[in-house]
Amino acid sequence: MALTRKSFIKWVLGSGAAMACPFPVSGAEPGGPGGPPSAPPKLGGEQNAVCHAVRDHKLPAMPKPSKKVDVVVVGAGPSGYAAAGALRGSDYLVLEKEPVIGGNAVAETWNGLDYCTGSAWASVFSPEVDALFKGWKLDMKPITGADAASFEGVWIKDFWDGKADSPLIEKLPYPDSVKKGFRDWLKGLEAIDIEKEKDKLDLMPFSDFFKGAPEPLKAYWDAFGPSNWGARTEHTSAYLGIQGARDWPKSQRYTFEGGLGIISRKVWEQTSEEDRKRYVFGATVVSVKKKGKGAVVTFMKDGKLEAVTAKSVVMCAPKYMARRLVPGLPKEQDAAMAAMRYAPYSVLTCCFTKRVWNMGYDNWPVGSKYFTDFVQADWVTNGEKGDPDKPQILTLYAPVLEKERADLLDDEESLYRAQKAVEELAVAVPGCVDHLAEVRMFRRGHPMPMSIPGSYTKLQPASRADFGPIYFAHSDSSGEVSDVAYGALFGIEAAKKALKHV
Repeated sequence: MALTRKSFIKWVLGSGAAMACPFPVSGAEPGGPGGPPSAPPKLGGEQNAVCHAVRDHKLPAMPKPSKKVDVVVVGAGPSGYAAAGALRGSDYLVLEKEPVIGGNAVAETWNGLDYCTGSAWASVFSPEVDALFKGWKLDMKPITGADAASFEGVWIKDFWDGKADSPLIEKLPYPDSVKKGFRDWLKGLEAIDIEKEKDKLDLMPFSDFFKGAPEPLKAYWDAFGPSNWGARTEHTSAYLGIQGARDWPKSQRYTFEGGLGIISRKVWEQTSEEDRKRYVFGATVVSVKKKGKGAVVTFMKDGKLEAVTAKSVVMCAPKYMARRLVPGLPKEQDAAMAAMRYAPYSVLTCCFTKRVWNMGYDNWPVGSKYFTDFVQADWVTNGEKGDPDKPQILTLYAPVLEKERADLLDDEESLYRAQKAVEELAVAVPGCVDHLAEVRMFRRGHPMPMSIPGSYTKLQPASRADFGPIYFAHSDSSGEVSDVAYGALFGIEAAKKALKHV
């Protein structure tokens, strides 16, 4: 379907957490058909120059340290701000290259409606996670219903429940042989003891379990995987894939209106002015080097290199960055970090002047090329009963193949992808474009750790090994899938180790 109203839609493209303050589009405001067209979109791009200079070993001479602190925290995503909380009372410093905390889990607002540019929901709970969330005074709400899915244009509400005897399988627009294939596949998963076979399954690709399975079934999981853990079935650990298909539907999911990005907002609100002063934003770390019993951390701020001496360091940066920042890592640890893979990802926030969808929280139009699924930003507040005349936001998740990563650096290509995604949404949700006022696209080059075979049992343990006085955290440190809670708990654990040097 051609997007005939694209001249009247406001397109806002930017990158990373810097999009917490979206770029305004100059010119006329978007109007309905017959109204004045908006000016060409003002495009923004991620500031990669310093990071790429580190990668390419093209930095100038390092300056002498001008400051001393007890602990430096590199990165202010969930690991970083959780680590900072555990360091209160010590002389610490947090260095973050973006202008806000939150990493890839940042919430924004349009017309009074909150939405998230990354993490959508939580379902990983334990006594430690409960205590963490209680300490942050979080009041997440349960997500009602299961995911909806569309096959051949036929929407099935609450489709994936993980049950081989689910009556919803009968609603598939396919022959009985295909429906039987869905049921047989799920029955096959029921007999697997994933904990007993964890080590074996984690080294296997999930695609091994789709031999002889119906193509629509694999197509569903080749969309679900990239959206949730950055990888299609061929590149997904079977240990995770089986859990996602069989066990995840049994777990209650929770979120905020605005997704898990609200967590960083709430944490920042609870951070004292004194502790806020310990955060340095717009500071891109270029080196973390052991020196004596401590370390020297060098960073770029306002175009100038600065250095600080610390007794210990908490590295809350992803491992693909950490291995380039920290020289002298053991070969096994460096190799594990180098083997980890990260999916490029874009998120489209579609802002509507009235409600256009109310079937379910997460929705999968199987077969779409330019996005995998979309969520209703206000589902936990309004569910299926939202006012039809009030504005609504649908967030489209649009992971990108690794080989297409560079496309996200190209503004013209990014705008093309955004427009094609909206065209596909118009097919999945007929009539929605008539009420579409604005599209905000968030582009990130390496945000999602991919849950590839061997990541959980081999790469993560080796990559997170202590390198005292430098300790590694981040959501890629442990867990079958990247998760805010996992990342935060590892940040706290690393901070406690760092404090032993103080």
